[in-house]
Amino acid sequence: MDKFFSNANPVSWFANPALSVFQADFHADHYSDALIPRLNAGYETFIQNAVVKRKSEFIAGRYCAHQSLAPWEVPDGIIGIGEGRSPVWPAGIVGSISHCHAYALAVTARSDDLFAIGLDVEDVVSEETRNNIQKAVVNQNEMFLLTGSPRPDIVFTLIFSMKESFFKAAYPHVKFYFDFPAISLTHIDWGQGTVLFEVNQQLGTHFGAGSVFSGQFKVLENKKVVTLFQIENRETYSKATM
Repeated sequence: MDKFFSNANPVSWFANPALSVFQADFHADHYSDALIPRLNAGYETFIQNAVVKRKSEFIAGRYCAHQSLAPWEVPDGIIGIGEGRSPVWPAGIVGSISHCHAYALAVTARSDDLFAIGLDVEDVVSEETRNNIQKAVVNQNEMFLLTGSPRPDIVFTLIFSMKESFFKAAYPHVKFYFDFPAISLTHIDWGQGTVLFEVNQQLGTHFGAGSVFSGQFKVLENKKVVTLFQIENRETYSKATM
């Protein structure tokens, strides 16, 4: 859309043909309300009273979401806002949207393939911010991941983002809010771009206390961290054996 977007393209970081991931850089200084009907005029009601920053983030996220949906050949329409401000996807689709400073990202898949999916992107957190919020985000079981790393800023951002991705995937099934202590990251594999984490409390019927899951991540060159959590429909929920 003119000068508002750049570097808009699908990506295949997670090597899973069941996923459709689309990214875009966006430029709030080139935002115009004329962009809304070019995407879908119905979106105006969602953001008509928002500031330009919020409008830019919303349109960028929904644009990536629509592009992500293209391979699935579903009817075009509004991706609404549902309970907990989660996106309302077309029937038969699961997905997730995220954005941070001037960057948006979305992922979709068929619900026949995936039970749950969550995606998050974060700018690498500054040392000052990390010091201010670390106690709320990182629990004592995870501190060894920070203290043993030469890049605690990357590790902290990864922990924060992975917990956000898990929340986005779990919330539609759990249907209540839970906070960062609900899970603990237990292992980071930098070579494979994967993490392991354990659920610390009972989260509905699908995410039991002691369950162990894996997530994926990608550290981007522009100082951003992307995380992804997905569960295939045939996957079983195993208990931790620690």
